[in-house]
Amino acid sequence: MSTINKLLIMFTSVSEPSNDPFADLKTIGKKIIPSDIWSFVVQLLATAILVFIIAKFLVKPAKKFIEERKAFIDNNINEAVNKNKEADEHLNIAETRLKNSRKESKDIIDAAKVTAMNEKKRIMDETKQEVANMKDKAYKDIESERLKMKEDISSEVIDVALLAASKVVNRNINDEDNHKIVSDFVNGKGDNE
Repeated sequence: MSTINKLLIMFTSVSEPSNDPFADLKTIGKKIIPSDIWSFVVQLLATAILVFIIAKFLVKPAKKFIEERKAFIDNNINEAVNKNKEADEHLNIAETRLKNSRKESKDIIDAAKVTAMNEKKRIMDETKQEVANMKDKAYKDIESERLKMKEDISSEVIDVALLAASKVVNRNINDEDNHKIVSDFVNGKGDNE
């Protein structure tokens, strides 16, 4: 019988049922390791061919796939590192801009405060000047009113004095003479005569 037929018979033969639970294992062991040398060589050669076929068509593509995947992962890692570096650079630029913006805003606020203080000082100076002008005008108005009242009082005093003098003297002096006499008296010229 040929070796292949023997192998087929070995694998297809059904063992008789027995009371030993490990009986099947014992027959399987005998079937796996052949008793003659040619069967063993054929099995060894078939295994070598099977290993070669698996290596050629399965292991090499698997290695190629693993290397491609590794290259893809390495590329992604490198891209992530580069993007992190770019992000750090952008962050540094943004922080620098933020610091500059804060400094500029502080400078603008300081300049606005100085401008506001100068404007306040200018308004205060203008207000003081207006108050001083109003005060001077009020003093001038008061002085003008005082002089006007002094003239009005002088005129009243002259009229009263003329009336009193005409009653005392009981004579009627013309108005021009009366005014001259009383004016001289009121102005202080009457004491000298």
